[in-house]
Amino acid sequence: MSGDTLRVAALTRVFSQAAKDLQRCAPLDCDRVLDRVLGDIGQALAAQRTYVFEVVDAVFIRNTHEWCAAGVKPMKPHLQYVPYSVGAVFWERFTEAGSIHIENVDDLLQTSELRQILEEQDIKALIAAPFWQNGEMFGFVGLDYTHGPHSFSPEFDNLIRGFAAQVGMLRALARTTRDLVRHEADLARARAQLGASVAALPELLVETDRDGIIVGFQQSTPLTFAASPQEVIGHPPEAVLPNHLANICRKAMREVDLFGWSQSHGYSLDTPLGPKWFTLYATRRVLGSDTIAQKSPGYLFVVRDVTHAQRQDQRIRQLVRVAELSTNLIMLTKKDRHIHWLNPAAVERTGYSLQDAEGLRPSEILHLDKSEPDIVEELCQTLDNGYPIHRELRAQTIDGTEYWLDLNVQPLHDADSVVEGYMVIGVDTTSHKQAEARLLQDRSMAMRASHEGIAIIRPNGRLAYANPALRRFLGIDQGARLAALMWTDITPPSLTERMTAILPVLMSEGVWEGEFSRRTSDDTARHFHLSLSVENDGSTLALIRDITRRHRAEQDRAQLHEQLQKAQARELGAQLAAGLAHDFANVLATISGSVDQLAPQVKPKALPVIDRIRNATQQARELARSLTRLETARPEATSQALAPILRQAVDLLTPGLEAPVQLVLDMPDDALTVHGDRMELMQLVLNLALNARDACRASLERDPDQAGTIHLHAAPCPENDLPPHVDLGRLLPDIPYALIELRDCGDGIPDELRHSLFAPYVSSKGDAGAGLGLAVVANIVQTRGAALRLVPNAPKGTCVQVFWPCAPIKGLDHQSTQTPLAGTNVLLVDNDDLLLQDLAAMLVQAGAEVASCVDPADALEAVTLAPNDWDIVLTDFDMDGMSGNDLAEAMHTQREDLPIILMTGNNELHFATKSVQTEFAATLRKPICHTVLISVLLAAKLRSQHHI
Repeated sequence: MSGDTLRVAALTRVFSQAAKDLQRCAPLDCDRVLDRVLGDIGQALAAQRTYVFEVVDAVFIRNTHEWCAAGVKPMKPHLQYVPYSVGAVFWERFTEAGSIHIENVDDLLQTSELRQILEEQDIKALIAAPFWQNGEMFGFVGLDYTHGPHSFSPEFDNLIRGFAAQVGMLRALARTTRDLVRHEADLARARAQLGASVAALPELLVETDRDGIIVGFQQSTPLTFAASPQEVIGHPPEAVLPNHLANICRKAMREVDLFGWSQSHGYSLDTPLGPKWFTLYATRRVLGSDTIAQKSPGYLFVVRDVTHAQRQDQRIRQLVRVAELSTNLIMLTKKDRHIHWLNPAAVERTGYSLQDAEGLRPSEILHLDKSEPDIVEELCQTLDNGYPIHRELRAQTIDGTEYWLDLNVQPLHDADSVVEGYMVIGVDTTSHKQAEARLLQDRSMAMRASHEGIAIIRPNGRLAYANPALRRFLGIDQGARLAALMWTDITPPSLTERMTAILPVLMSEGVWEGEFSRRTSDDTARHFHLSLSVENDGSTLALIRDITRRHRAEQDRAQLHEQLQKAQARELGAQLAAGLAHDFANVLATISGSVDQLAPQVKPKALPVIDRIRNATQQARELARSLTRLETARPEATSQALAPILRQAVDLLTPGLEAPVQLVLDMPDDALTVHGDRMELMQLVLNLALNARDACRASLERDPDQAGTIHLHAAPCPENDLPPHVDLGRLLPDIPYALIELRDCGDGIPDELRHSLFAPYVSSKGDAGAGLGLAVVANIVQTRGAALRLVPNAPKGTCVQVFWPCAPIKGLDHQSTQTPLAGTNVLLVDNDDLLLQDLAAMLVQAGAEVASCVDPADALEAVTLAPNDWDIVLTDFDMDGMSGNDLAEAMHTQREDLPIILMTGNNELHFATKSVQTEFAATLRKPICHTVLISVLLAAKLRSQHHI
């Protein structure tokens, strides 16, 4: 056999198997079978895609089945409800040729609409055949080749046509089967509905002849009568019915004879299930065309069980009675919301009678538009959207009297759930509102009188209420309109920024507490405690308490503690310095003696060096003497010639300079005098010059080619040349100053050290610097009334300008430093009389006015009689009859801000309880150092004056 014959045979087998599968499958299972058959054909024919399209209607077609080879993109999801017109090219070819096969899409014209459609789906070749039903095409089967061109033999074309016809028959059969199933379901539903209708027929149908003899009897519910049809047929009503019911039947017959029908007659019967109510209706019974029969054919009685309706009517009557007796306002409206009934309570409260209210709307007789103009439109919009209404509103009577209503409006629906009217119920809440208003007024008065700030914040963040204290705390204008303010508008920025972190805690826990501060209009810092709590209605209650006084007390206590520590450190340093000065003086004496012995033995050119050693030794002696004076007052300032001091400082500095660092001098003449201490001026210049030398050395190590020059300049400073601002000290008017200026070529002052440059132990030299040089400079500048300014040097480095007074400054005299507690009234309390004498001597020497008490009761009496006459109280802790803590508490009841300092010899500090810490401004450990005592009392005095 030839190759073509074999291919035809193979194709025939494939399509034959497909035909068998389609013929054997059930119509309703054809989707699954057709998907499998398309896959078999696609694989056997090496196609990349096989599919079925069906016509949905005259508008759309859709891809119903599809098989795709591995790696080929499915097109079915994108080809649902494709416009019918898109396949116009296919329909024409199907009609003309019976099928369509394109062996190479590239052979089509570039402008061909068919080519554009195929290229969009990446199709290189295809073959498709339609299937028909009743002479109209309703789908087609196709094979796509996306990997390249493909040839199709006539046998292939015939087979695909036959396969398409089989698919069409199967799909038509499936459609018919589905329609049949659907019709059967519709018929079953119709039968069920018909059965329900039959079951809903009247409970009893009775037919009689013209004499009233029963000839027909049918009941759908056997509970109507406990008799079978055989027992009643052939008998008149009187024989089988109670007398009152038989009479009703005869009356209905007479009405039928007169009018052709009877009116509806109601009656009741007692049954085993209780009383039941029925209605009876009669009409003519016409049979055949006999004229005589038509004139008197008989009667047909229809009896209905209306027990359920009767009970509903009874409930309705009861409800109407309840509504009439209710104290609530009740109105019924039609669909157009016009009133057609209202109860007596509504008549009494509104002032409108039922006759006056008919045709009006509830909003009109309640006069809602007068209290809130926009409320009526809002309520109507709510009802139009299908929602009921329940809210509290203000209404008015016909004579203008206002009252409050809890208004509830519910739509009334008919059997088809269509709105047929509305029921309006209004509960008069005027008395509750008045009581609530009185309660709110009382609460408002209490809140207004509160010393704590109180605010109510709505859920949207706007203020609903703020009492005067809160307005005062947060600086809110008393006339400001609260409704226009947000909570974040009135809080300081520091608190506003924290709200993002506060809100999650507040929402999860319901409460939040914290502190914040703000500055008042006079730039005074105020501190507050804030408490936030979420209320049941979603609003937030804010309570603010002013804790500035407590905050300042804590700060003062911390500051006093720090001053105490510094004073103790200074005392220890003074003691160490005194011992060091003694040993240092002995060493200097040895050096000086050795220099004197060496001088006659050196050559003349070395004598200047000997002189520098002697000068340095002399300056070291002066420095040692100053160390011994640390615990005493500073040396008294005198007029000094500036030039000799600077020259001597330069002589001491020059041996320490190493090339290429050099010192350039611009010295004043000896006529320029300043007011101060010679040794302090020397220390100031030397410390600044040594810092400049070290800065130049560090810069030269990084850049050896630059010039390492230090410039020292001194001259009078005219008042017009004084700078407006300085970094240290202050410049006073009418005081002449000398300018001492020192410029270096270093790298300048780091920004991170600029604000702490003059603090002790701050250095930019690492381990090579002690951090004390500039601290000494700062101490000298501030205590001698001088000033210091730091400015950049050009082109690099730092320029230090010192403005030293040339005349005495009032207030810096020696006498004032000897009596720092002048004018201070101090009360001493201790049961140790010797200690009292020592302490009193120290305080009197410092200028204080001192009174001593051995008995704490006497001290309490002195404060009670004149609480404002005492500036400071010093008391022991362990005393007979009353502890120092008890004494402080009693004194503070007389004067809350009285500074009280505790003295104790207990090293374990068991007394440091919370009450002790709050009652005492400071604590001193016995034995008490003179310097520490004066420092602590001076700090307490200054703090007390600040509070006043």
